[in-house]
Formats: sequence, C-alpha cells, structure tokens
Amino acid sequence: MLTKPESKVMDFIYENARDKKTVMFAPKQILSAILPKHEITVKQLDSIMRNLALDGYIDVRNSEKKGNQVYVVTMKLRGEAWTRERAEATRRVVRRIGFQVALACIGFAITYLLWEIIGN
Repeated sequence: MLTKPESKVMDFIYENARDKKTVMFAPKQILSAILPKHEITVKQLDSIMRNLALDGYIDVRNSEKKGNQVYVVTMKLRGEAWTRERAEATRRVVRRIGFQVALACIGFAITYLLWEIIGN
C-alpha cells in the first residue's frame, strides 16, 4: 500500500504516461501537480520516485535536460495496472467496512434478544 504522496505522484505519472512507454518529467512539474494538498520537497520526491521504482510501478532514471534535472520514467506492468489496483483496494476497504457493520448489527440483535429473553 502506498502513502498518500506516493499515490498522488503515481496518479500524476499514470495520467501523463498512460499512452506512452517512456516520458520525461521535471521535478517542478510533479511538485506543482501535487503541491496544493501535499507539501513535499525535491529530496522527498526523489525518495518517492525511488520507492515507486522499488515497488515495481515504474523504472526511473535521473537525467539532465538543458542543465535541469529530469526524471525519465518508464511504466512497468504494475504501473500500467495502477487504476485497477486502486479500484481493488477501494473494494477491499468497502467490503471490510460492510463486514464490520454487519457484525455490529448481528451483535446488537443478539444482545437485544438476550435482554428480552432474560427479562431485565
């Protein structure tokens, strides 16, 4: 499971690299896309990109273009299935919450029946 900043970075990469095999991003591009909600530095972004590469979502290489740092990102199979993985995680959470609510209702019903049988 990815952290929120990692998820936002992966969302940005997926949206911009969906139809292409390899794309280049400047750190400022990524930071400006996720900055309103998540304040991260370039150093933290480097760590996030490295973590996404280690988790098998992307292959990333640092390069320079006109003297500025850029990330050369290639999507891996797990990265290409990003939306499916997010939908599956959402279903899992909804299923878990539904199960907990059902258990709470059953527990309430059993408690209520026992109080009625005992007659307090």
